[in-house]
Amino acid sequence: MLKDFRCGHCKRLLARMGENTELQIKCSRCGTLNHVKAVEPRVNAGERHER
Repeated sequence: MLKDFRCGHCKRLLARMGENTELQIKCSRCGTLNHVKAVEPRVNAGERHER
């Protein structure tokens, strides 16, 4: 599912992006440099390691 990514200053829609994405984009309306990065990729239950 795609999520809207809006400028932090003027709220203009800059992109629609998936979950595991890193994006840096300059708003063409106000010139603000916006940066978003996925915090952690999702881990499937089968990929988890027990210690």
